[in-house]
Amino acid sequence: MQLDPASTFVIATIVHVLMAALLGLFWRNVRRGGAAGFGWWVCNEALLACGVLVLVVGPVPMVTNAVFITGMPLLELGLRVWFGRRLWPGMGLRWAVAGLGFAAWLAAWRLGMDYGTRAAIVISVQLLQSVLLTQFVYAQWRRLRGADEPSRLGLALLGLGGVAVAVMQLWRGLQNWPYVGTGVAPPGQLLAVLMVVNIALAVTRVSAMLLMLHGRVEGRLQQAGAELERRANTDALTQVASRAHFEAACGVLLAQSRASRLPVCLMLCDMDGFKAVNDELGHPEGDALLVRFAAQLRDTLRQGDLAGRLGGDEFAVLMFNCPLETAQGIAQRLRMAVGMLDGGGGRSMSFSAGLVPARPGEDFAALYRRADQALYAAKSAGRDRVVAQA
Repeated sequence: MQLDPASTFVIATIVHVLMAALLGLFWRNVRRGGAAGFGWWVCNEALLACGVLVLVVGPVPMVTNAVFITGMPLLELGLRVWFGRRLWPGMGLRWAVAGLGFAAWLAAWRLGMDYGTRAAIVISVQLLQSVLLTQFVYAQWRRLRGADEPSRLGLALLGLGGVAVAVMQLWRGLQNWPYVGTGVAPPGQLLAVLMVVNIALAVTRVSAMLLMLHGRVEGRLQQAGAELERRANTDALTQVASRAHFEAACGVLLAQSRASRLPVCLMLCDMDGFKAVNDELGHPEGDALLVRFAAQLRDTLRQGDLAGRLGGDEFAVLMFNCPLETAQGIAQRLRMAVGMLDGGGGRSMSFSAGLVPARPGEDFAALYRRADQALYAAKSAGRDRVVAQA
């Protein structure tokens, strides 16, 4: 079956216009989110559409060759910006190859060399460009190993496209070789075949770009979801667990302790004289006091212990796999360490605490009530102390 070059050029123009429009639509929607580099891919597809359109309305070799020679450097430029890679000296080499290649073709054209010779120059340039692009794409593919599967798949498609371009240029070179220096142009059928291959490569290339965009957007959505979850589970001021997260986690840990028969203790803490700090020194100093206390709390607790802020200056700690005697030691170390902290306005910092072990079958609400009673006893006894009640 013979391919009609004119019809092929028209179809190729339509495909490139559609691909450029599709990329442009996605770029418009995501560029505010920091999709750096995507615009270069849109520019590349738009230029290719213009280059093929020139072939349709009236061949202007200078324009078409300039467009096709700049295509792969633009594609790699977008990739480098997209992945945050250095532009120089890598892009310097790519643009040098494009510039020197176009200059060589232009010199051959001005000197009146035949079509086969000029085509050989363009083939050589694009073959080298495809090798350089494939090498860069493969390097990025390896760097993404084990993460961001959509982007890795997109890079794999781009790499296969680069290999396909290299094979296509080798085949074109073999077909063109008999015509070099003869003054006879290769048949138009050859160019029509190349246009068909370029259409397939354009679809593959745009699919790869959209896959990478999907990977980027999906990754950001996951990060946003994780950040929202972290904010919901963490007290913004003190960076310990929020009340809702603490109570939910305690329910799970208590169930685990019953199943494994491991001891659990709950400690409720209340800052001594906190209202006076807020009234006399202001709420910013009160907030700073809470931050210092929470930092010391995190430093003193064991790995696996859960600390949370229940509200105001009230904190709670659930100590998993911890008998009451061990919990008392931890609480006393915390009390001594806190006593060395600045309580604001020349005061020393102190807290009162109630400490109780979980009883068999006891839920969090019942455990909390007993710990609160122990905390009340510590306040009634003069504050700055830990009262443990079995």
